[in-house]
This record gives sequence, C-alpha cells and structure tokens, in this order.
Amino acid sequence: MLSYPVRMVPTKEGEVRVVFPDVPQAVAEGRDEEDALYRAKFVLEMCLGHMLAHGELPPKPSDICGAPTVTTEKFTRVREEDGAE
Repeated sequence: MLSYPVRMVPTKEGEVRVVFPDVPQAVAEGRDEEDALYRAKFVLEMCLGHMLAHGELPPKPSDICGAPTVTTEKFTRVREEDGAE
C-alpha cells in the first residue's frame, strides 16, 4: 500500500484540482474536495500502472507533514532513493 501526498488547488471554475508532487503527470479535478480526491485515486493508479508497464518503478512517496494523501492498495514497490530500480 502506498500513500502519496497531494496539493488541492481551487480552479477558476470553482472546482478543486488535485496534484501529486511525486507524480506530476497525475492531475485530477472534481466538484469539491471529496470528489477530487476520489478521482485522484483512479488517476494515480493509472499513472503508476503506466510506469510499471514501461519498466519503471513508482517514486517513493514524500513525507509532507500534514498534507492530505491518496492511498492505493494496488502498488507496494517503489524505486530506491538514489533512483535505482
């Protein structure tokens, strides 16, 4: 199980955008925070799956104190700190 921290940013349209500092290609938007976080889990799992399909292990989640997180049970292995797999 991996838990990645997220940043939630309001959009001009009044929605909430969720971005993952550790997985910058994973971005989701929703009507509110709850909806955005729900969608973010799907997007995160798609991005991590894409990495694995291309022979790359997912990055290690950052430890950002107090940040909300999105957790996936589908993935457990991450790349090493020095970037080696």
